[in-house]
Amino acid sequence: MSWKRGAYPEFTLEDAVAILFMLRNPTGRKTISEILDLGEGSVRTLLKKLANLDIIESTQRGHVLNEKGMRLLGKISKHFSEVHKVGKIDGYLAYALVVRNPPEFKSIELRDEAIRFFAKGAMILLIRNGEPVFPEDGRSLSETMPELAERITQTFQLGEGDLVVVTWAEREPDAMKSAYHVVVFLKESELPEDIKSLVR
Repeated sequence: MSWKRGAYPEFTLEDAVAILFMLRNPTGRKTISEILDLGEGSVRTLLKKLANLDIIESTQRGHVLNEKGMRLLGKISKHFSEVHKVGKIDGYLAYALVVRNPPEFKSIELRDEAIRFFAKGAMILLIRNGEPVFPEDGRSLSETMPELAERITQTFQLGEGDLVVVTWAEREPDAMKSAYHVVVFLKESELPEDIKSLVR
């Protein structure tokens, strides 16, 4: 599927993944629309598809995952975490997530994927001895960006060999979604079919 914003579909696999994490708590359509920078029509369509999969329910406070939805999110969470804001890089808002049991990768390829998905830049890190390091030379992130290293270690439960993706962009939705894009690029084959069916 093309990642460019075409007439149809107006949302991506990255949007679908982001919404699942958001719907752990009741969330209204307008909030989803604002956070993901999606038109309300696209949000309605995506929520309708999630309802057809019987994984969300509507409450007075918004839409929320039901038990089946939480199980599905649990499957996804075995592979990667939700994105979290980790401060600013070069004056741009930065988001990060953790990829568990990452397959083989080339850092430059992953950075290129993030930029292709509207990021200004991206950083790919590996966890070694509990610390985020640059995989190319083993240099510790705390040497060059101690605040970012601290934010990452405080925000996430990190396991040895985990991959950390940090992306930053002019617009907050692009910073978030470019991080999800890197993980979808890496792990798409392991995503549940239910999720992939949303963008077909």
